[in-house]
Formats: sequence, structure tokens, C-alpha cells
Amino acid sequence: MPQDLRSFLDLVKRNKPEDFRIVSREVDPAYELTALVVKFEREARRRPILLFENVKGTSFPVLTNLHASRPRLAAAMGVAPEETQTKYLKAMERPIPPKVVPTGPVKEVVLTGEKIDLYDLPQIVHHEGDAGPYFTAAISFAKDPTAETWNCAYNRLMVKGRDRTSIHLTTGKHLWEFHRIAEARGEPLPVALVIGVHPAIGLGALAIGSIDEDERGIMGALLGEPLELVRCETSDVLVPAHAELVLECEILPRERTPEGPFGEFTGYSLGERQREIVRVKAITHRRDAMFHDITVAHLDHMLLSTIPMEANLHRAVRAMVPSVRAVRVPGPFTCFVAIEQRVAGQAKNAILAALGADLYMKRVVVVDHDVDVFDDRQVNWAIATRCQP
Repeated sequence: MPQDLRSFLDLVKRNKPEDFRIVSREVDPAYELTALVVKFEREARRRPILLFENVKGTSFPVLTNLHASRPRLAAAMGVAPEETQTKYLKAMERPIPPKVVPTGPVKEVVLTGEKIDLYDLPQIVHHEGDAGPYFTAAISFAKDPTAETWNCAYNRLMVKGRDRTSIHLTTGKHLWEFHRIAEARGEPLPVALVIGVHPAIGLGALAIGSIDEDERGIMGALLGEPLELVRCETSDVLVPAHAELVLECEILPRERTPEGPFGEFTGYSLGERQREIVRVKAITHRRDAMFHDITVAHLDHMLLSTIPMEANLHRAVRAMVPSVRAVRVPGPFTCFVAIEQRVAGQAKNAILAALGADLYMKRVVVVDHDVDVFDDRQVNWAIATRCQP
């Protein structure tokens, strides 16, 4: 399977051309991009990929709403929509290790020193009340300073200067742990922040597992071949060779900066917090790079994380209840599970397994295997007619 974002866009344009729309007129990166996504979603009941060719203040076109459809994400994995959970679980169980290649399209332009200027990139403000422009589609690639353990994850960045951003590190997660190890040694943590990749790479970055599970192998398994990586210009960090753009950075030790407020996936604004600081040492990108943005708190954001969450929850429930049939995350902090209950108490075990497998899980509904958990009407019917609270 091709490993670049452009090939996937070509696939969408061939197979479902109505799912790709180009906006040629000038748009304002402050609020207007998000507003147009919401307008399509709420008024037209459509969720096409949007490419904004003329964004005020930058020469980079902006691509957004890439992940706002389950069938699109399934196509990125090379399967039908109903097979995404099976495909993702197989990728977790049988990862394909990455391979290093000499160079790639992401090296066509290399900017260092005084040529680095984050203000040349689209300065997107998503919501009223956001403290400033954010990069929301950056995937971090980093290594444990003391071992050969790699981690990939989505981390939002708030632009703070020509070569500075804040970075949101989720407390207790793997990149947070890597930074704490480096910080204890008084060292910066080398990290690359990758923007604009094939959706299979984005799905792999969100895999939930132990710290020694390499997300790059899951990316390869979703692609069906080893992920091709190139070495950064300023560190030994390895990044996808076919990406649109890479920020080569380091997370500074013992320095923090105010970040936020920012409109979160919950639909509420998270207030100001002290966050770690990123210093950008180089920018590499394709000669005609697109800048990828994720529309936070909308389907573009929510569906992308849902498939990896469902796979992780399925794996956790299956360890306790082997007869689990399906798992669905229909919204934040919520999980629907279908099982074939063979002995009394298995439904309760499924609930406990799901609650223990996800830090944020608050509501778990378990139904019999004849109920389709991907149909809200059937789940609500089962709640109404098959239980007595």
C-alpha cells in the first residue's frame, strides 16, 4: 500500500469524489476553517475532506476533515468498515517492523537556523476562547533516552514563537515518561513532530498498549508493509519518509510555559496550564507540502481515536470474556460491548475489564450478541426492554 497522504487522497477522489472538496477562495485561519467543517457537518449532513488552497498569511494549503468518516478510515486500512476492528487487532498482534531508507520526499526542503519560522505555517485558531494558534495534527516520534524503546503519539502544539511551541504531554503516558527520564538527567529530549501522513500511520500512532509496544510496527501492519523511515537532520530520531512536513525538535528540561485555554474534545474549553516547551531545530517538508489540521472536538478528531480505543477495549474484554463479539465507542467516555454470555457474571466481568483498560472510561453498556452495538436504536431498545435498573 502506498505510504503517503497524497496516494490516499487520490484513492478517495477515484472511489468517492464527493468526499473531497477544494476551497479556492481565501479563508481566514482564525475560526473560518473550523466553521466551514461544522457547516458541512450540521447543515449539509456531509463530512468531506476539505483542501483550502488559499489560506490567509501562509503559502501552505491546509487539509482538514480527513478522518471524519468510518468508511474512509476503513479504506485507509484496506478493509470494509465492518472489518476495521479485526484488522486493527491483527496489526497489534502481528506488527511489521519499520525499515530505514536513505531519503524520501519529506527531505525535499530543509530549513535550519534563521530560516526556521513557525509563523510561516498556517496559524489556525479553532475555537472562540482559544489562547492562540495551534498545530493539532502533529504526531510525535521519540525514543527512550536510556533504551531502544520508541513511542508515537498525537500531541497538540501551541505556537509560542519563531522556533518555540508548548506541547501537551498527557501525564503518565509514554512520551511524558521519556521526557521525565531526560529531564532527570538535565537533558533535552529529541523528538520529531510529523504533520501530514497516510491515515493508517495516524491510526497506528493512537494504539494503546504497554510502553514497549512499538507503534511503528502497528503502522506497518496496517499499511501491509514496513513503514519507511528516514533519519532527522539534527538528531537520530527516525520519521516517515513520505510525510508532508516534519518539525525536528527537542523538549527542553526544567522549563514550562503557559498553554491554553483550548477547546477540547469534550466540547468544553480547558483552561490555562503550565506545559513543556519545544524548541524547533529544523523543518523539513515536501516542495509543495500540504499542512494537515485536525478539527478538534468534531468527527475528524473523534473517529480517528475511536478505532484504536475499540481495539484496545476489545483486547481487554476478550482476556476476561472470550465470547466477546464486538466493542464500540459511540462517544467520549462511553463503551458498548456485545458478548455471548455463557455463564452468569460475564457481563459484569466485561464491564470491569473495560473500565480498567481505559483511563477515561465512565460508562459501559453490555448487551447480548444479538444486539448490534453499532446501531444506537438497538442498544437503547436493549437497555429499555432487557434490564430493570
